[in-house]
Amino acid sequence: MSTSFDAINAANRRYEELFNAGKLDELVNLYTSEGKVLPSDKNKYEGREQIKKFLQAARDAGMDNLQLTTETILEAGNDRLIETGSYQHSLGKGNYQVIWKRTSEGKNEWQLEIDIFN
Repeated sequence: MSTSFDAINAANRRYEELFNAGKLDELVNLYTSEGKVLPSDKNKYEGREQIKKFLQAARDAGMDNLQLTTETILEAGNDRLIETGSYQHSLGKGNYQVIWKRTSEGKNEWQLEIDIFN
């Protein structure tokens, strides 16, 4: 049986694959429709269109070879998980925290709801 850690770790592998391939139209669908990205630039990007613009700007700035390391998963009720991890890419490294939302009741299908990183 797949654990929450396994599900999120697999979702992170998919995120890396799509980002590194520049498939941002597919990547933004890993976020909920009202998803938020809160990066260290002190801005807030809400919704898939704004998130896509943020991610495209990151790629345009030379960000590539994204690698995510899932470290801890905390269950927060039946439909939320809180993930803490670290990342590295061609421009640097840092830490992140993601709140994941269950998208199909009774299944281990999760989407990023709030994505925070430094």
